[in-house]
Amino acid sequence: MPHDAPTIDVVILTREETQLPAAVVDSLRAQVGVHIQLHRVVGTPSTDDENRIATITRARNEAIEVTTSPWLMFLDDDVTLAPDCITRLHHALASRPEYAAFAADYLGEAARHGSSPHVSMGATLFRRRALRRVPFRWEPGKCECLCRCEDTRRSGSRIEYLPGAKAFHLAGENSADACNDHLPATDSAANPLATDDAKVLVAFNRRDVNRFRDVFLRMMRASGNEQEVIAVGYGLYPSESRLLAACRGVRVIHKVANGQMPPVRRLADFAEITASLDPQVPVAYWDASDVIIQAKLDPLWRLVQRHPKKIFGVREPLGYPHNVAIVGWTRTIQHPAMRRRAFELFSTRPFLNSGFSAGTAGSMHSYFKEAARLRDSSELKGTTDWGDQSAFNLYCHSDPERWKEIPESWNYCVHDRPVGEVQVMPDGRITCRSGTPIHIAHGNARSLAKLAIVH
Repeated sequence: MPHDAPTIDVVILTREETQLPAAVVDSLRAQVGVHIQLHRVVGTPSTDDENRIATITRARNEAIEVTTSPWLMFLDDDVTLAPDCITRLHHALASRPEYAAFAADYLGEAARHGSSPHVSMGATLFRRRALRRVPFRWEPGKCECLCRCEDTRRSGSRIEYLPGAKAFHLAGENSADACNDHLPATDSAANPLATDDAKVLVAFNRRDVNRFRDVFLRMMRASGNEQEVIAVGYGLYPSESRLLAACRGVRVIHKVANGQMPPVRRLADFAEITASLDPQVPVAYWDASDVIIQAKLDPLWRLVQRHPKKIFGVREPLGYPHNVAIVGWTRTIQHPAMRRRAFELFSTRPFLNSGFSAGTAGSMHSYFKEAARLRDSSELKGTTDWGDQSAFNLYCHSDPERWKEIPESWNYCVHDRPVGEVQVMPDGRITCRSGTPIHIAHGNARSLAKLAIVH
């Protein structure tokens, strides 16, 4: 470590004086280019605190008083950092005096264009003097993070997520982040729809009945997720429908097989389902035949509640020109102008995997309805895409306001990764060498079968 490396006070806020997750500690030990002074501040509720936000706000202000370095970083106890994260944040902050703080976007909420109105405090480096001028505060309907952003900008300084500074959310239950814990208008603590009434949609034919029940559903429940699963089964035998209906928390909708592939047919069927739900209910779907859920879904439902008009997407590991599907699926579109438009959109923007999306029932319904139309329109007619990926990308990239990119951990595509990148631990958990947390592993192109995880 260079002798002139900057000293950074890192404050970890926790609910209780319990042992920190090993992944968090290891990521701090792995930081390069900085000296870290680690502080632990426990957000113990006081009788004067109106709610959890008030407790967190008070804890953040206490942290300012116990630290001494010119640089103070707040880190949640369920967030891990890439080895160069703090160095990147410090370098950007030291070289740009107009900024009071830079943050790593561990929740996938950075604005695609312009400034991010809300910057979470879970992995944020401040100039300490900026914190001493104006303390943290909160107000009804606003967490302390949003108030801090507003106060900072009102004072003439800037606060923003820093591209390239990587941090990862562990999807645990004990975060001290008030944004994830007690937002009056959007959090699950105030709106039970966020967790209790969220829905998971799946669609499959007879070939994947066992994979859905024995892998997808079993792992989802084993990871602590009790949300209802609405399963659309195509051409199932009556005995198979009864078998699935007997599974805890599964609603089976039987459809007669008609020769159409499930990824295409589900568009109209999911549109019908989401039309029947409360428009604000969080909804997500995954490919049921090759997906392993190995984390709580609550953080995903909270993201949905924060962005009720968006649908979420995750990009594939490879885009143009390395992903051959982009050329193959677009050049077969019959209409010349539509063919050129689709190729331009798919080759210049993130190529999204359609095996997953999430949003409110209202926003998802809009997608399903329009995607079903796109499949039968001149915009995609003739494409050799046998599924819904072209429709998903065309829907999203035709209007960037419709969607939001979130971390790949929510649909980590195993296919097209470097050899040795994906690892299967002795306990069966899927991890990756780069350290990105994998909440949901997606074995696209039968990659889970190649790893001998599913058969």
